[in-house]
Amino acid sequence: MPELYSWTKLNTRSAMKNLMAIAVFPKIEKENLERFKEVATEMLQSIRSQDSILRYELFFTLDETSCVVLEEYINPAGVFEHVEQHSKYLVELSALGGKIQGNMFPLSSEGDEISEIKEKWDSNMHMYFDGKR
Repeated sequence: MPELYSWTKLNTRSAMKNLMAIAVFPKIEKENLERFKEVATEMLQSIRSQDSILRYELFFTLDETSCVVLEEYINPAGVFEHVEQHSKYLVELSALGGKIQGNMFPLSSEGDEISEIKEKWDSNMHMYFDGKR
């Protein structure tokens, strides 16, 4: 069943422009679980056609009361495209699984999209460290 809840494009990484993210749906009530999975499956089918998404994988806790999404985009604009194209799914998933708790991991801190995420999104932004000073 894990294949139903993941989408990964391998060998398509572009240098230092990728954006990784972790989104958590923190509280999925038992009565909402099946619908949550249905909506997630529908969204994953749509995600497969979005070229800017390299990885979109869902993981449930063992008791299936929470869902963690590992995401990777070819650039920060990809996350905006994803939210725009899949907002109807994201709204329903949030209603079923709780407000999204987001963390962003850009490989570069430059660009308008990164600035907008820092200023306007309710997500934790992390800085990339490559061991150089």
